[in-house]
Amino acid sequence: MASVIPPVVLITGANQGLGFAIAEVFSQSQHPYTILVGARDQARGDEAVRKLLRTKTNDKTAISTIHIDVASSESITGALSKISTDYDRLDILVNNAGIFGALGKMWNSTTRPDWRAIFEVNVFGAIELVETAFPLLLKSSSPRVIVVTSNMGSISKVADGHVPCGSVGAYYSSSKAAINAMVANWSQTQKEIKFWATCPGLVATEFGGDFTKQNGRDPKEAADIVRKCAEDEKNDVVGRMIWDQDGKSGVYEW
Repeated sequence: MASVIPPVVLITGANQGLGFAIAEVFSQSQHPYTILVGARDQARGDEAVRKLLRTKTNDKTAISTIHIDVASSESITGALSKISTDYDRLDILVNNAGIFGALGKMWNSTTRPDWRAIFEVNVFGAIELVETAFPLLLKSSSPRVIVVTSNMGSISKVADGHVPCGSVGAYYSSSKAAINAMVANWSQTQKEIKFWATCPGLVATEFGGDFTKQNGRDPKEAADIVRKCAEDEKNDVVGRMIWDQDGKSGVYEW
């Protein structure tokens, strides 16, 4: 009898930062998974996998690298084609890859090319990946899409004065507002799939440079909200933008 492949999880941007922490949380769950560490750089992805294999706690969990750059349509198609060939389904898509600003201009991305660079990853790439993955997700018995977002993309919160990075964060905030709108749309138009937009809060990673490294919270703690979505602990807030921190949880308005 052929062995049953544990749920297949693709995590983009998983070779470092929050994405790595998400992969680590899945690898240490009591439930087994087939974890695909999405990485733009194959070597860095392979190194992340080696680290995860040393610390995983579930013997039935498998971990491997998959090359994917969400800013490239060709890369997205290639990655999903490999998943189709190897597993013939995708159970959980964690759309984590994102940038705060254009390359080399993290806190000063103000030109049209800068905007385009941010939106290519945070919006266009995210949308293309999710929608191209629909056929594979629909082969799953319990398909889920978890988009890592930010409450900086909540128009309601911004209108109430939530602008922690001031005007320099407007470009990132706008990109997250755009992908939040897509999550809201997908949750209404793709009823066979469960969607969440998850806000991890400020996380101690390289994402925002020294500011996030010095002021953020433990990445694994922030990553656990993604696992909760995957393991039926957040079914009461499907289709919403959610948060979970300091023993409390809730929903942010769009």
